[in-house]
Amino acid sequence: MRILFFVLLLVAFVPAAIAAEDYICPMHPHISGEKEDTCPICGMALVPKADTVPDSKNNEGHNATAPEGAFHIDPSYIQTLGVKTAEVKHHEFGKNIRAFGKIMPNTRLEYAVDVRTKGWIVDLATDAIGDAVKKGDLLFTYYSPDLMNAQSDFLIGSRIGNAAQRLHLYGMDNKSIEQLKVHGKVFEATPFYAPVNGTVTMLGVRKGAYVNEGSSILKLQDFSQVWINTDVPLRDVQFLDIGTPATITIPETGKKFETMVDFIHPVNNPQNRTVTVRLVLDNPDGTLKPDTYVDAVFNTKVQSRLAVPSEAVLYGGSNNKGGAYVIEDAGDGYFRPVMVGTGITAQGLTEITSGLSHGQNIVTSGQFMLDAESNLKGGMGAMGHDHGGDQMEGVTSQPALQDGGQSHAH
Repeated sequence: MRILFFVLLLVAFVPAAIAAEDYICPMHPHISGEKEDTCPICGMALVPKADTVPDSKNNEGHNATAPEGAFHIDPSYIQTLGVKTAEVKHHEFGKNIRAFGKIMPNTRLEYAVDVRTKGWIVDLATDAIGDAVKKGDLLFTYYSPDLMNAQSDFLIGSRIGNAAQRLHLYGMDNKSIEQLKVHGKVFEATPFYAPVNGTVTMLGVRKGAYVNEGSSILKLQDFSQVWINTDVPLRDVQFLDIGTPATITIPETGKKFETMVDFIHPVNNPQNRTVTVRLVLDNPDGTLKPDTYVDAVFNTKVQSRLAVPSEAVLYGGSNNKGGAYVIEDAGDGYFRPVMVGTGITAQGLTEITSGLSHGQNIVTSGQFMLDAESNLKGGMGAMGHDHGGDQMEGVTSQPALQDGGQSHAH
């Protein structure tokens, strides 16, 4: 009878003891539940509390050697969290600045053909926009009484030293003046020749038209060299200098051209906060057409920079009041947030200008989980809860972050 009583008592209490076993989150010990539950913060499966409680000796050891401002993660769970680290090193890299551009005529290679006396266009040898001419080709002939009088004075007083200068002032070039000498009499229709190679981009008259003194007859543009005007964001102009190499790509054809910065405009566009940066490209075969949009990539100067993988840098949050920071691996399962100054970002790397030095280890994967743990333990410590002990206090405070950083090693 007594044996039966003990059996019934055992059956009654064992399930209750098993059911009463606590399950907690290994990352957030204050979160408890039942078997097969998950943590509402990090999503990890809850484990028996007995498996997560470190022995008192180890716990005392952690408290004694904890780096300032650091929090501790059980090494057995670091791999579970997917934590990966990398060493802070110097890398040789520059910043690739991308911008949109547009092919424009080189205004230094534009030439206007004007007349300097009143008269009439007798004939137009070049009578359409887009006509290509070479230096010395006939453009038009011009009837002008004033110009005829100047030619007559030249023929009469050709031995006077400045006689030809007057004809130059009226717009006649050396070729037409030499023809006047050979011809020996005044031109009724004075020929005007192309002063340079080029393409007619403006034609303001037609055959027989009357023109006033100073009127522009046509304009010639030499397209053997063109400009590329690019709009570079104001924040990136600081990395560019005259001579910075650049690659131009024509999206429609995929053709690429290598060039360099020729000029950086001194003012910015206040509407889109960009600065016009000019490039120059030779165009001997005329394949580069004005008003064509292009893609430009500027290759800033490559130099050795202290850098970390870009994914390791966190921004915002309570740890740094809006700045940039990383999670440093302090060793022995200790981690701490460290404020950093950042520079340029390129090739998957972000330059570190302050806060870290060469050789430190930082977290590159799983840092979001660690950051959440840092915020949680720091907050719990500030409220006086015993979830991490004294070593967790001040994790979110500004002085702790500053102490964790080190000066930039050059």
